[in-house]
Amino acid sequence: MARRSYIAGSICAIRIERPMTRRGRTPPRPTSRAPAPALDFASWIVWRDAHLVAVDKPAGVLSQGGEGGAGVNLVDLARAHLGRGGIGVLHRLDRNVSGVVLLAIDPEAARGLSEQLAKGEVEREYVAIVRGTPSDDALVIDAPLVKDARTNEVRIGAEGKPARTEVQVVSRFRAPLGACAALVVRPITGRSHQIRVHLAHVGLPIIGDPKYGVAAQGVRRPLLHARRMRFVHPITREPIEIVAPPPWRADALRALRRS
Repeated sequence: MARRSYIAGSICAIRIERPMTRRGRTPPRPTSRAPAPALDFASWIVWRDAHLVAVDKPAGVLSQGGEGGAGVNLVDLARAHLGRGGIGVLHRLDRNVSGVVLLAIDPEAARGLSEQLAKGEVEREYVAIVRGTPSDDALVIDAPLVKDARTNEVRIGAEGKPARTEVQVVSRFRAPLGACAALVVRPITGRSHQIRVHLAHVGLPIIGDPKYGVAAQGVRRPLLHARRMRFVHPITREPIEIVAPPPWRADALRALRRS
């Protein structure tokens, strides 16, 4: 059966704030939270049917309530927009990470997709902009992860849960920040903060990540975006592909500067 692809229709450019003149104020350091986006849930929908809805989540929005503090979350917005309860998120993105998130409208679809996720049958692909350039065009990071529930921080540790991430270099470029690279990242496991910690572990910190990465002037969110998801529809058994291009442009990336 041919796979159906659904692509988000709008791409917004990330705004890299420029330094002000000597007469102006010094630009503030990047914060640990992305600015709140406009709450237009309908415009975030990439695809939906009677069982599932896929959205292109903006940075700054929680995936679900009670996660990472108070704030607007996708589940409440979806329930309000669709006028029904019982909608749940099937996987999560960190608050300040953007990209494809899948929500289940009915319990049968939720069970089917949850089983696929648990078995590693759902393909997920991210784009990351990092400082540093890998010597190889592809690498695999196998490093167990330990999460501190008190601080919500994750570290590499032999006592941790197995975690595996595949990385492919898309491009290498120079910016005032230094040598940088655009990567396609595929998490084989789904541990908390996995991509952010794994890339930092191999010397490729994500730009704009206040916890594990490196700051850049005017960047107020990690430059990490979930751009693609492939799965088999749990009800119709149709192969589905959801695509949401990243919200930044190459010319803005080449202007990245130290904070």
